[in-house]
Amino acid sequence: MTDHKDHKLRQYEHLISISRDLASTLDLESLLKKIVDVAAELSGSEAASILLYDEANQQLFFQTATNTEKEPKLMGIVVPTDSIAGWVALNRLPVIVADVHQDNRFFNQVEKDLNYPTRSILAIPLIVKEKLIGVLEVLNKKSGTYSSEDEEILMILGAQAAIAIENTRLFQQSDLISELVHEIRTPLTSINTISYLLQQSVMECEERDRLAQIIQAETQRLSRMTTQFLDLSRLESGRTGFNRIRFSLPELLRECAQSVQPEAKKYGIQLTLEFPEITFEIDADRDKIKQVILNLLSNAVKYNRENGRIILHSHYDENWVVISVKDDGMGIPEEEIPRMFSKFFRSGHTEGKKPGTGLGLSICKRIVEGHGGKISVNSCLGEGSTFTVQLPR
Repeated sequence: MTDHKDHKLRQYEHLISISRDLASTLDLESLLKKIVDVAAELSGSEAASILLYDEANQQLFFQTATNTEKEPKLMGIVVPTDSIAGWVALNRLPVIVADVHQDNRFFNQVEKDLNYPTRSILAIPLIVKEKLIGVLEVLNKKSGTYSSEDEEILMILGAQAAIAIENTRLFQQSDLISELVHEIRTPLTSINTISYLLQQSVMECEERDRLAQIIQAETQRLSRMTTQFLDLSRLESGRTGFNRIRFSLPELLRECAQSVQPEAKKYGIQLTLEFPEITFEIDADRDKIKQVILNLLSNAVKYNRENGRIILHSHYDENWVVISVKDDGMGIPEEEIPRMFSKFFRSGHTEGKKPGTGLGLSICKRIVEGHGGKISVNSCLGEGSTFTVQLPR
């Protein structure tokens, strides 16, 4: 009995130390990793995972797990409301399932896709101020079965974890908002100045029309920036799940090429497709991957030269699908390449010459990495750029 009390006391002391660590972590990805690692350790489990709740779409999706090798396949998978995690989220109550295969709520898609046998689950809701943040799951008790004590210790951890997640989201959002405010000052200043000039009666009609066009362009830029800001904010705070389906990649690539073809044709730019004739499929969020490819193709048109060329290429092996967009346009200075995927960054030699918000590539990076993939760029100033996306097959 004394040993049991000592063990419990040590767990509580460990929790206090963990709470301090969680509270000081302001990077969401690092924070979630710490939570699942600690959850697995405290409960004596083989694995743990966190599912976050997308309030806008009322969806619960996997965001992180202890198994880093299998995590890319897991991230973004939306679980049904009648699953074990769905039940926990809906009822806001913990649950212990000693044998998942005897429970009709068990969502076996993950077990099949990851080839990870699941025996038992303990799942708890992550709630802060009556707001559902997500669900924390631990899987496969290493010794014995999950007990009420395991549930109690995990509920305490979950309460601290939920607060830490919400605080991290708020920190990231305030940081992003401050960047947005800084960025919108320039177009707002332009609009304010032009509005003042338009009130001057001595201005010619032709000049008035030109200034009105500038106002329209700046307003459209602000509209795009705020829309993209909301996209990025949701991606960075883990509030967006990925609706993964199996689809033909060549079909999607052709669809994207057709969308940008009219704009390319306007500047005499030749768009060439290079990928295997055979249809190959991937498991991903089709709309989000389309958003990435369209962004890269649109940039390739925007920053190309007249009568230039764009090559949309794809190939695959057993594990990866590779998509690249190559142009022979302006190119990027070598010193700017490391910053190309940073929020609001725009290359110095194109800023002011081409419209843009500096958020598109940041969004692409978040989407690709959210699928367990990678995005990179190779470029030579004056010779063109190649953006490459790698996605797990």
